[in-house]
Amino acid sequence: MARAYDIVARLQSGNERPTIKIDESHEFKINTSKSAVLFIRASTEDKDKDEFEKIDAIIKIALGEDAFEYIMSQDPPMENLSLIVNVIMAAISNEDLETLEAQAGEEKQAGKKSK
Repeated sequence: MARAYDIVARLQSGNERPTIKIDESHEFKINTSKSAVLFIRASTEDKDKDEFEKIDAIIKIALGEDAFEYIMSQDPPMENLSLIVNVIMAAISNEDLETLEAQAGEEKQAGKKSK
């Protein structure tokens, strides 16, 4: 008899979207679906977009237009926008934010040494 693999519970738990809490009254689900990730990748690889357009696209795709409008209405400093993008990327790769930031720091240091 062939093996049967029951992955229903694992698949269902994987359907829960991670969230990002911007302030006490604003929490948004992060879209980590394959289509969202493909759109984000295409947007970040678009050579016609500058860094600001790429950041905007990542936030819009992952959090939605309403979340983007709210975040931008707060006129956040670039440091906060970078943090939001880092959280989105950590959620997409299913990693801790600290792990992702540590890896980015190591890559940055390696880039400085090679120049």
